[in-house]
Amino acid sequence: MDFKDLIKQIDDVVVDVSVKDKFDLFNKISQFVGAKINVSYDIIYDLLRERELLGSTAIGNGFALPHLKLKGIKPYICVFVLKTPIDFDSVDNVAVSVVFAVLSPSDKPSLQLKTLTSLARMLKKLYADFFLDKSPDEIKNYLKIFEEDEKN
Repeated sequence: MDFKDLIKQIDDVVVDVSVKDKFDLFNKISQFVGAKINVSYDIIYDLLRERELLGSTAIGNGFALPHLKLKGIKPYICVFVLKTPIDFDSVDNVAVSVVFAVLSPSDKPSLQLKTLTSLARMLKKLYADFFLDKSPDEIKNYLKIFEEDEKN
């Protein structure tokens, strides 16, 4: 998957999200995304929580990639920019301030792996601080410009 395809998959950007911890964040993600894709909040929350209990989805440098697989959904990525960084048990001990929530259809496991790999590769080249105090449109434009720069 190239960056252009990845950037096109980012459906929503939510900024200034106030949460006290990662499970509170999963609650907000579940409410927001559930309404967007017409899936029960409980299902999304339980899957995010279950995955996180296997090991932190923080990838370092202030980013996290909570993800789940669910039957019958289309691929969906949403960016949440937190008002205040939270502990996410990151290997680099940096609090997380930007979260890319990734939902994938369970019948296409390789798609989720490609998406997560591409996102992780992209985010290693970005700084979470840039996403702070930006509007959703500014963030989407930044990601598009980053994708164009990567091609050159």
